Amino acid sequence: LPGGMGIAFMKQYAESGVDIPLVGPAFSFDQNILQAVGDAALGVHNTSQWNKDLDNPANKAFVEAFQAEYGRLPSLYASQGFDTANLLLSAKAKADVGDQDAFRAALEAADFASTRGDFKFGPNHHPIQDIYVREVVKEGDVYTNKVVGVALEDRGDAYAEECKM
Repeated sequence: LPGGMGIAFMKQYAESGVDIPLVGPAFSFDQNILQAVGDAALGVHNTSQWNKDLDNPANKAFVEAFQAEYGRLPSLYASQGFDTANLLLSAKAKADVGDQDAFRAALEAADFASTRGDFKFGPNHHPIQDIYVREVVKEGDVYTNKVVGVALEDRGDAYAEECKM
């Protein structure tokens, strides 16, 4: 539950005293949401294809530049936007946008440095990527996620084999 409902749920869940571990999707524990949830989110595990502490040059440069520009940690949404822009720029550098077949092939090649690390598309144009287990922690006075494991390696869409593309 991202947004206001998710924030309210997390606070109420913590206040209820229920002692059952909570696991959720990345968007419910995104960087921007965590600041509003506060201590109620500490220790919660969630999964995502990206986190600020992924150890690759593109991600390190992205996080550093984002913090320098905006004075805060980037969100999952910011990393996706950054990757999307770089994918489009890489395709535009290789093919004329007016040539649909060539531009589509350049997009499919995904020849760019992703914040996620190695990046490629499957036959149905969904990303093939690692999915990480993250835990909500507090660094100084900022709530954030840290990677604590890998849930799935090189995971493609579950329906890729059925795709007729």
